[in-house]
Amino acid sequence: MNRNIDFVISFVRHAESCGNVGIPYEHLYQKDDPPLSPRGLSQAQKLCDSGLLTGIDRIYSSTLVRAVETVYPTAEKLDKRIILLSDLMENDTEIAGTEPLRLERCFPLAVPCTEPTPTGGPLVLGKESAVDRALRARRCIDYFFRTASDGEHIAVITHGSYFGYLVREALGLSLPESFCWQVDNCSVTRVIYRKDKVPKLSFANFTGHLGENPLLNI
Repeated sequence: MNRNIDFVISFVRHAESCGNVGIPYEHLYQKDDPPLSPRGLSQAQKLCDSGLLTGIDRIYSSTLVRAVETVYPTAEKLDKRIILLSDLMENDTEIAGTEPLRLERCFPLAVPCTEPTPTGGPLVLGKESAVDRALRARRCIDYFFRTASDGEHIAVITHGSYFGYLVREALGLSLPESFCWQVDNCSVTRVIYRKDKVPKLSFANFTGHLGENPLLNI
């Protein structure tokens, strides 16, 4: 991994989905791939309006609809494509998300990743161990650095249970799976890299842009 660059990663958990709050939804995309709830759509717009992701160079998202919908207003505002990366999927999911070409029809700025994430086995849906998840997270972080340019800022839209694995790997931490990482819907966590220095956690689980009481999400 080339860490001799200045680089910023903003990790975003998807906004509130119909699945999070038990709202029935039509299978417009694929069964077990719930879209955002009305509150989640409002959160996505607040993320866009907040300016937290202003100036980002690339956007990566899992192939699940709720992740794509979360960042879509931002992508439209900034005229950026959303690169769909299956390795950003939620833990223990049994589906690979809505088929990428169908997602692209519904969300024209969402496009499949044109090159594979680096070395390592494919995502095994619903059958990952904690070690597998950590390796998947490492693949993601390695890929981001391998494709990064000096001074870049990327946004990574992912999921609650997988979030801790990604951030631990981004910080170079070897913490047990039991480590508790609070991550609310549509929260932002930012990691900053400076040339040849230890990565820094700039802030974590930030939800100030939502104008909501964070205690309600615990």
